[in-house]
Amino acid sequence: MSDRIKKELSHLCQKVGTRVPLWTQGAGGNISIKDQASLWIKATGYRLDSVTPTSGIAQVNFRKMAQVLEEARWSEETAEQNYADLIKETTAQGAGLGRASMETGFHARLNSPYVMHFHSLVSLLLSHEFKKDKTKVSSWLKSQTDLSWVMIEPCRPGWVLSKRVSGSSSIYFLECHGIILQGENGDILSKWAEIEKSFCRDFNYHELGEILNSNVEFREMFKEYGLKAIPKKCFFPDIAVFEERLNRCLKKESSGLAFFPIETIETDRDMAELWLATQLLYKFCPQFEEFPFEIARDLKNLPTEKLRRQKELSYGS
Repeated sequence: MSDRIKKELSHLCQKVGTRVPLWTQGAGGNISIKDQASLWIKATGYRLDSVTPTSGIAQVNFRKMAQVLEEARWSEETAEQNYADLIKETTAQGAGLGRASMETGFHARLNSPYVMHFHSLVSLLLSHEFKKDKTKVSSWLKSQTDLSWVMIEPCRPGWVLSKRVSGSSSIYFLECHGIILQGENGDILSKWAEIEKSFCRDFNYHELGEILNSNVEFREMFKEYGLKAIPKKCFFPDIAVFEERLNRCLKKESSGLAFFPIETIETDRDMAELWLATQLLYKFCPQFEEFPFEIARDLKNLPTEKLRRQKELSYGS
């Protein structure tokens, strides 16, 4: 059973992980599959596109994790360390197994066997449009799909997000963060891809829709959209977590604008993907709201994020 699940999980990780930067950037995002005994999830620090059946997968006692999270009444002072300890305690050790990521909590709590979390640019723009006109976007979603959905306001990834995400909805829109999909099988991913295309058509993001439908290579996309100097923006939690690393790649102009030299792509592909995603969001929606400063300020110091920075693999590893 576990060999079949690992093979399917690695396939789904590759399917999402190759859609850079439209679905994922760097080592962001996580995908899991549950069987009766365990939750199998992309291990922390691995890129989705680097996961194989024998590398980059963690095994978790999800029933124990879900029960502890349901019953936990931790104080604000101890919650993050307790959560990090819980991830460690419920993650199996063994040859070829990795450490579960900071987002494992909601994977454990959600009802369906398949859970996919990634940083879809369209999901971020849809959340933005929802804030502008809740009635319009709600009606549009109802006309496009019978999948149930929930909109979640910006919150701290890890412990806080894991406490907020539970239940049986098919889609969870995370403002300033991304999307969570859950279903009985991997088909939920194809359904979301169709919603993305329709959104770009109906909400006047036609150029982004063309990019979604193209197979342009990353470097060529970067040449087209990533070289302009823009204000430095924090549109993703990972920008906050890896701020110092990104700053080492960026060049600042006297105007205060920043750009990412194309020759630096191969030096740090992960940061190049984050920057190109930032460029695309800024191009298609200059009014897009940044990840809340008060959350970003504390994020990089979380125990789970410190571990991820230590374990993160460079592109191609």
